[in-house]
Amino acid sequence: MAAREPGWKRSIRKMSAKPVTEPVATNIDIVGFSDLDGKLDGAQLQLQAVGKHTYLYIGHPWSSGITVLDVTSPSDPQVASFIPTPNEHTWHIKIQVADNILMAACEPAFFNPRSDPPQAWKGVRLFDVSDPTAPRELAHWDEPDPRSYGIHRSWWNGGRYAYLSNMIDAPGFRYHWRLDRARVMTIIDLSDPESPKRVTDFWHPVQLGEGRPPLEDETFGVHFPLVHGDRAYIAYSDGGFAIVDVSDAGNPTLVSHVRTFPDLTDGQTHTCVPLPGRDILVVVEEPMATFGLEGPKNIRLWDISDETNPTELSTLPIPDPTEGEPYETYYQKGERFGPHNLHENHQGSKVVADKVYNAYMNAGLRVFDVSNPHKPTESASFLPPTPTRIVDPRPYMRIFDVVHSGVRDVTSQDVIVDPRGYIYLSGLNEGIWVLRESSTHPGNGT
Repeated sequence: MAAREPGWKRSIRKMSAKPVTEPVATNIDIVGFSDLDGKLDGAQLQLQAVGKHTYLYIGHPWSSGITVLDVTSPSDPQVASFIPTPNEHTWHIKIQVADNILMAACEPAFFNPRSDPPQAWKGVRLFDVSDPTAPRELAHWDEPDPRSYGIHRSWWNGGRYAYLSNMIDAPGFRYHWRLDRARVMTIIDLSDPESPKRVTDFWHPVQLGEGRPPLEDETFGVHFPLVHGDRAYIAYSDGGFAIVDVSDAGNPTLVSHVRTFPDLTDGQTHTCVPLPGRDILVVVEEPMATFGLEGPKNIRLWDISDETNPTELSTLPIPDPTEGEPYETYYQKGERFGPHNLHENHQGSKVVADKVYNAYMNAGLRVFDVSNPHKPTESASFLPPTPTRIVDPRPYMRIFDVVHSGVRDVTSQDVIVDPRGYIYLSGLNEGIWVLRESSTHPGNGT
């Protein structure tokens, strides 16, 4: 199939793909849209129900803050409030909302050309959002380690503990071309959200010098720890993924580790999500370069019924353009092509065990039926139109810099499904699309 032909086996297109002027949907109905009062850039999404209202939280890369969007009427979303970052040097693109508390990760705005990383806040900020129209700051847990470089995609699903992706000094390691750094899982105690306390740092044994060391160009560090029950499912970038026992928060222990790079994948394991009640782990690899120059990136299903020895079940199909889209493959379209964030069954969202919803970068939303884990199929898709207004301030260097260049076409970032079945999709220049699987589509589950 065309989509399976890696971009690095083809010549790079010198001309941009023709714009798509209207949304392209398969088994998806468009319910609503919000331009977020002009703040079109969106990253991580979270949901919260308060009384009879439903709120969507959006972390912004370029608009310096977090928008709270009232989606009670999904066809007519309304901005309810906005939480600014402490300065233009700090990102709040990664957010968590649970138990009426918002946790905003603080890290340097490293893709913002105007930022000065040493001036960025570190750690996490906590807000009382029991009234989402008037968030109230409770505390700033400031990572006291001067070696810290900020908190990235982290997990807090209510209760006592939050699990952070914390980048600190680590001689001999590298993280995204940054020498002598690694990300570890830092656990903090939020039982008193006005006075968060550090519990421990979990260093993978490889990060402590045990086992095979990372390859010279291998990024080995925590990208995202997702915790379900007493297990943390940790994506380790080029280091593959691990299952960690966190039943004793002060002493996490490794259960198993699967190294997928370079033999199985081209690296950059991004997210691991267990499917409730199914002993199946969804593992996502993130594309970092445009035109598929790293090779294909995939979503894979792993059998974790024996969690000491995960075994691969299947690979989800790589999307093809639908009829009428002006390119043969998404590799040719430009921007990044491949899976990114997916619906994670977080507090406030719908619990889903038979589908995978993924924000598939330049291919928009992709929905996969995984009821048969050995034969997953794509069941629905939605491609936003090419943005007509660009808020990404980075220079557009689509050939010269295939990793850090600004984006000018669809680059979907995150997706979340609310308990009513409405799907929310963010992108770097695309605002928020509110969608729903078509009621006429068999097995839509909504």
